[in-house]
Amino acid sequence: MRRSVLTAVSVLSLMFSLAVLQAPPATAAVSISVTASASTVSEGSAVQISGTAWGARLGSVVDLQRWYDGAWRRVARKTLIDTRRFSFRITPPRGVQRYRVRKPAQLGQAAATSRTITLTVTWRPKVTASTSVFLRSDRMWVTRVTGSAPANTLVNVQHWDPVTSAWMTTGPGAVSDSAGRYRVDVDGRPTGWRFRMMSAPSGPRLSGYSGTLSAVQRPVPLAMNQETHIRALVADPSPGRASLSLPATAGDLVSVAIDYARVSTVDVALNGTPIATMAPPYQHRVTTFRAPATGTYLLTSHVYDGVSEPVTIWTSTAKTIPYGQICCDADQDRPGQIVDVSIPASPDDMYVLTVPEYEQWPTHTRSFLDPHGLPVQSLYSMRTAYGIGQVFRLTEAGTHTLRYIAHEVEPLVVRDTLDPIATTDATLDGGPVQGGANSTSSAGRFRFVVPNGTTFIVSSREDGQLLTPSGERIGHRADETCVENATGGQYDLIVWRTLAYFSVRTARRCPNP
Repeated sequence: MRRSVLTAVSVLSLMFSLAVLQAPPATAAVSISVTASASTVSEGSAVQISGTAWGARLGSVVDLQRWYDGAWRRVARKTLIDTRRFSFRITPPRGVQRYRVRKPAQLGQAAATSRTITLTVTWRPKVTASTSVFLRSDRMWVTRVTGSAPANTLVNVQHWDPVTSAWMTTGPGAVSDSAGRYRVDVDGRPTGWRFRMMSAPSGPRLSGYSGTLSAVQRPVPLAMNQETHIRALVADPSPGRASLSLPATAGDLVSVAIDYARVSTVDVALNGTPIATMAPPYQHRVTTFRAPATGTYLLTSHVYDGVSEPVTIWTSTAKTIPYGQICCDADQDRPGQIVDVSIPASPDDMYVLTVPEYEQWPTHTRSFLDPHGLPVQSLYSMRTAYGIGQVFRLTEAGTHTLRYIAHEVEPLVVRDTLDPIATTDATLDGGPVQGGANSTSSAGRFRFVVPNGTTFIVSSREDGQLLTPSGERIGHRADETCVENATGGQYDLIVWRTLAYFSVRTARRCPNP
């Protein structure tokens, strides 16, 4: 009997203990512990929220709540069936999110609430970008970027640096409006310069990036006979050259002058065909060419620093002025302009062009051209009191040209003098004649004709040069010069005095020296 009573007491004791574990009294407090598998995740990632409802009766429910729209709202529910542990797998929305687990009052137990868990869900916004190109008033090509980004956010330019193989934030930037629209102008960048648009991060919102874009540079348009101010010339990185375009008419004699020392003179091409190529010395600021056809010419100039400082470019066609004694201002309309002096001439006219000796490094090139534009070669040069005199004979009738081509942008100062050589005709075995130069800076000539095979003697007290029909020069010293068995034709004695006497006579033979 005693043994049966002990057994019964033991069974009752065990049943009481199980009851204590499984069915706490209604007045026992319920506590809820909760943890999250991560505190910061990227948008679209899953998070596990798990915990234990300590003291809750089996069969109770627990709710996962999220705070939004000003209140705690249920997003999931679990029933505690055979354990007081619970777990929720969720994909939280972007931003900073707050979660908690709550057990409502039920099964004779009061409600219980866990601590609040904060989750940061990062996200990368969408940034769109498209480009267009326009020529700004400062004559620079601008790549304009328009697109959308998060509202009221700084949107910046990032450049791909091939040296570091990384994106570098370089600007410029702009703040998007309340609708997320933005506009950024990219200038001073060469064609092919790779960049993208980046929106600034803010809290859980990461930086957003557009697709890769490219800057565009086109030839800067110039107009003929105009002065053009350009804020900067931008060179393509590989050839290091900036491009310009200039319309010209067939036959135009064109000059292009650049005032910036770090920009070279230009190469010229029409439809891919070279017309003029830069030649030393490269420091010259003026390029000239004749347009072979009507069209738009491509000019390319080397920019030593890749992007220049402000540049002024002058384009001009040649200016023609009537002949007069040339000195000292060519009266250009624009820097670098070619000046043509128009000289009407008759066959066999002669001129002397005197260039001052101190002009050791001329800032311009001069040339004497016939009516067809071909160079006229000087017969000879002679040192005079005024400089180096060059003697020209003009063989054709028509307008000849003395052309001055500038190399610098400073006003073209011409210190030359161009004088006609006064002609005095003489006859063989005729009496003495008086002649000479019309001015102290010029020369005079005595012209006569000799039959073939004649021996003749020239008499003049002035030094000079005797020119034969073949162009050979015979030096004449004061007194007499004898030519034996001469070639027939016209002979000219050039003297450099304003008053001279001359005579020519035949002889059987030249006197012994």
